[in-house]
Amino acid sequence: MNFKDFKIAYAETMLYYQAIEYDIKFIYAYMKVGDVNKHFDEIENKTLGQMIRKLKELDNEDNKPLISAGDYKFLTQICDNRNHWAHNVFLEFIYKNNWIDLKEYQKQCAKLEKDHDRVEAASDILEKIRIDYCKSIRK
Repeated sequence: MNFKDFKIAYAETMLYYQAIEYDIKFIYAYMKVGDVNKHFDEIENKTLGQMIRKLKELDNEDNKPLISAGDYKFLTQICDNRNHWAHNVFLEFIYKNNWIDLKEYQKQCAKLEKDHDRVEAASDILEKIRIDYCKSIRK
């Protein structure tokens, strides 16, 4: 993968991670009893990892979770991947000479392609859950 394509896939991947984070925040704010806007304001600065834990706890209070245990496990895994992309990926290769030809860069390209597709699918699913769930609460 050339670096221009890498940067595009990277940007799209980070966009999906941000969408997932905010979909989780919206689901949480709507799930919590009371003022949705107040609940959203309270969690606005929480990280993705913090929000996954908070939503899982709230979601399981009634023993009828909206999101399955397996899906929470998957969300935790993509949270770890998000941290890699946000904080470490370029350090894997950018400071090395001729890095575009190095196996470290190629390894990150392969990982990015895989993660991009996984997080895109997860984002689409969570967006649908958010829309359907929040609509059902507002009726």
